[in-house]
Amino acid sequence: MNDLDAFLRWNSGHLLENRTRGAYAEWLVHRALGLDPGEHRIEWAEVDVTDGVITLEVKSAGYMQAWQQEGPSVISFPIEQRVATAYVFCLLAEQDPELVDPQNLSQWRFWVVPTARLHAERKSIGMQPLIRAYGEGISYEELPVRIEALRPSALRPSEQTC
Repeated sequence: MNDLDAFLRWNSGHLLENRTRGAYAEWLVHRALGLDPGEHRIEWAEVDVTDGVITLEVKSAGYMQAWQQEGPSVISFPIEQRVATAYVFCLLAEQDPELVDPQNLSQWRFWVVPTARLHAERKSIGMQPLIRAYGEGISYEELPVRIEALRPSALRPSEQTC
């Protein structure tokens, strides 16, 4: 392992750590859409994912954290930045510390919510309001279709004429 590999594992090797899980969630959304995430992540970019006219803000949370816990974390997603087309809320839903594995995509649930549908004064949204308004979430495999549905119909590649 060279020095950069050692540094990356030391700095970002634990996918349950909040900052790393957030970056991993962004990477998962890029992968689900078949997009190249670029050579380097820009942490303070205006939006997290761009797919043509669709821009996405990706927020992640998990019941299990990298540190010792007495019980599952209370889930709340920040929603203060409002420039993206939509938010993708990514929840690492496994609540058993012995089973949690961020690389197991079946342990994730996703919500794709158009920014215009979020209450303008809200600074965050918890799990119960999110589920009441947008359902139980979708699987990783369902993400591309749900995000594609955000595309204005006039711009959908399958509907364009030459």
